[in-house]
Amino acid sequence: MSKKGFGSLIACGAVLVASAATTVLVKHHLDSAKIIDKVKSVLGEDSKVIGSWVEPFYQRVDINGQSSWGIVGGVTTMDEFDVAQYHFIADAVSGELLNIKKVQ
Repeated sequence: MSKKGFGSLIACGAVLVASAATTVLVKHHLDSAKIIDKVKSVLGEDSKVIGSWVEPFYQRVDINGQSSWGIVGGVTTMDEFDVAQYHFIADAVSGELLNIKKVQ
């Protein structure tokens, strides 16, 4: 293979890797937004969410002895004058909210 052909092959591979990485990041962002909405729904309309965060990458999580990919994050709420924080884990594949707990 010529140097030009080899260079084109490397450039094509780099484009594919960059494209795949971008797709994963966009999917993670969209999944995260859906899960934050689910958390808000679980907490109820009385809880005013004033902040939220999500880990920037999918995480390996262990739920009930099962290892899977998850989305990990949290929300901060304010009820009247009480501020509370909740942490959550959601399944990265199904979007199911696996665990949510109030941090004390």
